[in-house]
Amino acid sequence: MTIRTPARQADVAVIGSGFSAVALSLNLVDVLPATARVCLVGLASKRGRGVAYSAKADCLVLNVPAGRMSLFADRPNHFVDWLAENGKSGAGGEFVPRQFYGRYLGDNLEAALKRTANRAALTLVDAEACSAEAMQSGGLMFQLSDETQLVTDFAALCTGAGTARLPLRADEITADIQPFIVHDPSSEDWLERLPSEGDVLLVGTGLTMVDQCLLLKRQGFRGTIHAVSRHALLPQAHLAHRADPMPPALTPGQGEVSEMLAILRVEADLAADWRAVMDGLRLTTQEIWGRWSPAQQGRFLRHAATFWNVHRHRMAPTAAAEIEALRRSGQLRCYKGRLEALRWTGRRVEAQIKTSDGLAISADLVVNCTGFDRCTVKASPLLTNLADRGLVRPHSTGLGIDVDESSAVFTGGGNNKTRLYAIGPLTAGRHWEITAVPDIRVQARSVAENIGARISAG
Repeated sequence: MTIRTPARQADVAVIGSGFSAVALSLNLVDVLPATARVCLVGLASKRGRGVAYSAKADCLVLNVPAGRMSLFADRPNHFVDWLAENGKSGAGGEFVPRQFYGRYLGDNLEAALKRTANRAALTLVDAEACSAEAMQSGGLMFQLSDETQLVTDFAALCTGAGTARLPLRADEITADIQPFIVHDPSSEDWLERLPSEGDVLLVGTGLTMVDQCLLLKRQGFRGTIHAVSRHALLPQAHLAHRADPMPPALTPGQGEVSEMLAILRVEADLAADWRAVMDGLRLTTQEIWGRWSPAQQGRFLRHAATFWNVHRHRMAPTAAAEIEALRRSGQLRCYKGRLEALRWTGRRVEAQIKTSDGLAISADLVVNCTGFDRCTVKASPLLTNLADRGLVRPHSTGLGIDVDESSAVFTGGGNNKTRLYAIGPLTAGRHWEITAVPDIRVQARSVAENIGARISAG
């Protein structure tokens, strides 16, 4: 006879493992009634780290100074204080190793688990959510990977962004080539497979590519690093000493996308440091995006997003210096083009790159450095299931799922009065700038307070 395990019960289920999930869980513990139960559902091996903060090498550092990386918007020195308590004082302006931040998130989760009496109860579930269905009560029932169920009144999707695929169809990557492709460098131990004086092709020139170059240098790799992307643009660098942000150079609803970008270029040219202009936009970027029509948002994504991202998401100064040294020595070679095909030559992989005059690169390994996916509903089985059941719908931009201004999810029929929320990159279609800690921590607090108010109201 089969005995079914009773379903877990929660007032709020947080679905995910990375920063978004941890930040929301900790804020829920702070704002919910003491009788409330919060379940954080995510694999223990990834909890608090996700892709960004699972790195173990000291050469992989945060892309933002420690002083701007607090978990809590109302406690800006929280991470710096934690660093001081752990033997690294005076680190507010430093770009510290990412593994420190993973430990910081883990320590805060542990502290939340020990809270009693006047705090909501937090439970960690070492499983993944596979599917969900709406209940007559208005809540949700999730099927988990450990073959149990979780019934909850409210839920929040914090699943983040997965790794984007190589820009080739699956049938274009033949079986003989597969062993020489690294599809996800963050989860594959690939460095030992590369000859120390061989050739490697990195597809993408963003922050993922930067990480792989730093790891190759740390490994003592002496061969040639080839990197290719559509524009061959590398992320810009932070300065060691940050200039104060300038007042926002743009006003929401000011004009067409091209007009606003022209204003931004002029302001950046006039400023002593263009970074201060970009950083000053943080206060209004989400509103600017939200005031654009779908057609304007589409034009921005097609023509300007790449240029925006390399200026907005920058390298730490030490990383930038190492990348520049690799380029000057000729060990790192960047190409402007698009990966068109891969073929096996019998000894190596030959990549056909579409450029103005054509290019072929022979490599021992091809590494996917295209970065994060756009969080489409096809990005995970859970999101696909939710979309198929009409519990979520894609955003019209193709960026994540559709949510309202409070990050409550729209159903397939357009209802936003559900008890399902989303935060982080899943909500990029609504908020655009919602991938960095300073933005997500504000959203996490807002969603926690929204859910808390609804629970208190009954």
